[in-house]
Amino acid sequence: MHSPAPKASSAAGWQARLELCLRPLSGRTRLIPQRRLGPLSVQRPFHPEGACCHVYLLHPPGGVVGGDRLNLTVIAERGSEALLTAPGATKFYRSAGDEARVDQHFIVNDGARLEVLPQENIHFPGARLRMRTELELEPGARLLLWEKHCFGRPSIGERFDSGRVDSELRLLRDGQLLFIDRQRIDACEIDRPSGLRGLPVMGSLLLVAPGLDAALIDACRAIPHSNGLGALSRLDDDLLVARWLGGDSAAMNRWFVALWALLRPAALGAEACPPRIWNT
Repeated sequence: MHSPAPKASSAAGWQARLELCLRPLSGRTRLIPQRRLGPLSVQRPFHPEGACCHVYLLHPPGGVVGGDRLNLTVIAERGSEALLTAPGATKFYRSAGDEARVDQHFIVNDGARLEVLPQENIHFPGARLRMRTELELEPGARLLLWEKHCFGRPSIGERFDSGRVDSELRLLRDGQLLFIDRQRIDACEIDRPSGLRGLPVMGSLLLVAPGLDAALIDACRAIPHSNGLGALSRLDDDLLVARWLGGDSAAMNRWFVALWALLRPAALGAEACPPRIWNT
């Protein structure tokens, strides 16, 4: 006996689910919506590069609060090429007690290329969030993803003085776990030397692709950055991880975009074509 489908909204918060499929058809990657429940949605896809599909994910209006449950699944079929981003930051507001949940699952088939490049997550003081991102790749799949977090709003002097963010990023290839990144950040971690050292902005960039030679890694490390700490490591022949810790999101964004512009043609086989929403 099947349990009833969850409602789009309830007293406990939004219950949202979005399932998408990316499929190559007639020389272009097409977006095939599979299921939608609640406020998660997408804009009409663009094809500024020809074959590659640019998809803008839309988050719930006004942001995410305690009790909200957001679930996103994206399947990139063999031969598809797609870039996912968002028109603005995702805002996680103060919770009265309930935890917000965000679960993301990206499945990239052999011969597919997927870029997941959202804007930053802004965690307001008092936010409580559990976020899980799982990347499931077949051999021959290529992926570039970043996740960016801003604790409080440093531009106006706001501190993340209460709340907790628990995030986990898991990468699997052919069913085998290659990489896991777990972050548990609460208000007391912001200033600890073993935590964020008083720096409220952090992010990670993950690339899985062939061609990560020493010259490319050196070129990435030579990209200048300011108002933060940037580090980059090659963990395997085709796995690269970059991390940022700093004082403002603009500096992190500049560094990540510069890395992306260098890595995209070298490792993903496509010239940098910034989504037009990044310029607004």
